[in-house]
Amino acid sequence: MDELIKELKAEGVHSIKGDSEIILEIFQEEQISPNKADYLINRLLTLDESRIEKVKLQCSQGILDKLMLTRGKMKVIGERVIFKKSFAEYENEKVHPYEVWPLLNKSSIAFLSEVMNFSNEQTANFLKSIEAELPEQADKMFTVYTVNSEPAGAVFPHLEPDRDREGRMFWIGIHPDFKGKGYGKNLHLIGLHRLQYDFKAEKYLGATRADNAAMRKIMEANGCTQDSNSVISLVYTFSG
Repeated sequence: MDELIKELKAEGVHSIKGDSEIILEIFQEEQISPNKADYLINRLLTLDESRIEKVKLQCSQGILDKLMLTRGKMKVIGERVIFKKSFAEYENEKVHPYEVWPLLNKSSIAFLSEVMNFSNEQTANFLKSIEAELPEQADKMFTVYTVNSEPAGAVFPHLEPDRDREGRMFWIGIHPDFKGKGYGKNLHLIGLHRLQYDFKAEKYLGATRADNAAMRKIMEANGCTQDSNSVISLVYTFSG
C-alpha cells in the first residue's frame, strides 16, 4: 500500500491516507501521465486491504476522460468548484476573536457534535481521522470562533502535505444557534488568518460543492478567486 502511494505521488497524484479511506487528488493535468496514473489507481482499487473502506478521487473532467479504468470503477458523487488565494496579496485584516482548543477532550467533542449534528462517537471518530491524516498538525487545528465569549463555529486550518506551503481548511461550520447572522465570513477569515500567520502558508486552496452558493459567496468576499475548472468527485467503496 505505502509503496503504491509513493508511485502515485511520483506520477502527480496527491493522496491523504486515513484509517479507513484514501483521498486522491489530480489538479494539474500537465504533471501526470494519464495512462500510468490510471493503471496505478486501478491497482489501488483492486488491493485486498481490509482496513480501507473507500477511495475518493477529485479531478477535472478533462483528466477523468483519460482515466479509462478508473472512471469505469468509481462512482461520480458530485461536482466541486475550486477557489484560490495567494497570501502575498493578503492584507492583515483584523479578525474576530478565536481560541485553539484541544482536539479530543470532552468539551471539544461535545461542541463539535452540535455544530456537525453528529453523535459524540461520530465526532470523536472524525477528530481521530484528522489526527491520523495530519499527526504533526492536529493539535493546533481545532479553531473556535467566539462571539461574546460564546463558541459560535469551528474551522480546521492546516498545510496540505507535500503541496509547497499550500493551506487548506479540513472542515468549517457554524453552530446552529449562530447561523443566519453572517458569521460564516468571519469564521472563514479566521481560518485564512491562521493559515498565513500560524501555519506559514503561502497560498490557500478551498473547494465547495458547485451548488453551495453561500460558501462560494463567503470565499469571494474574503478575496478568493474561483478557478476556471471545476472538479469531479468520485468514490469507490470496497465490498465486504
